[in-house]
Amino acid sequence: MEGTLLRYGSGSCHVAFTRGTHARHVVMVGGLTDGLWATQYVGPMAAAVERCGWCFTQTLLSSSHHGYGTSSLDRDAEELAMLFRHLRKVKNANEIVVVGHSTGCQDAVRLAASAKGDGRPDGLVLQAPVSDRECYQQREDAEEWIQMAREMANRGEEEEILPRGADACGAPITAKRFLSLHDLGGDDDMFSSDLTDEELEKRLGHLDGVPTLMVLSEQDEYVKPGLNALEHGSRLANAAGAKTRLEVIEGGNHALGDHTRNLVDVVLQWLKWHFP
Repeated sequence: MEGTLLRYGSGSCHVAFTRGTHARHVVMVGGLTDGLWATQYVGPMAAAVERCGWCFTQTLLSSSHHGYGTSSLDRDAEELAMLFRHLRKVKNANEIVVVGHSTGCQDAVRLAASAKGDGRPDGLVLQAPVSDRECYQQREDAEEWIQMAREMANRGEEEEILPRGADACGAPITAKRFLSLHDLGGDDDMFSSDLTDEELEKRLGHLDGVPTLMVLSEQDEYVKPGLNALEHGSRLANAAGAKTRLEVIEGGNHALGDHTRNLVDVVLQWLKWHFP
């Protein structure tokens, strides 16, 4: 893929890669452990949106790769807002849509709640908005690690690193970020199926008025076993408001590796509808 590598901030991680020269930008934000080229659909989507008059930008954040264990949603949102301001000032971007994958969906939701002015996104695509908490609870030792993190937080040690083995992906992780991801009511707990409609609306209701596309996968391997994607997705979409559209990819897995064309088509249709 050809494009331009740019720096959008002073940190060593504040690097983004942009394909295209258009005034509209699609910005890709990956999930836990991801960096550039977060999923297989990045290449096809970049080519497709460029043909339709959009740049495609991939970005690194402090939380990229194994940095998420010592980062936070607030820091991610601040860095994304910094990138957006850079794109609007230097690249003359006039519309910016975020594509969040997996935990990148939490980043997109938090950004929409906190960013102001030129740092705000104009639309969101939430691909695989799943519950990190419900996924982690499938581990037999989940409650032991959660209790350890709670005890550390109660002792004022929330910024200390948990012992090796706490994080499923092997990243060093603070008690604070661990609880954010895996405890009931944590900062990252936005898409859990056991949350009430009122609790979901409290977490997602600020998206009302923001053009949002939610894309769930029928065979997502990271959701709670037996969860119906259409029923659960409908609850999430209702909580997010009238401008949210729901799509369920039949047979698709978490990253849609075998259903790239389906996702690209859905995103292009949605972009053309909301940003003609």
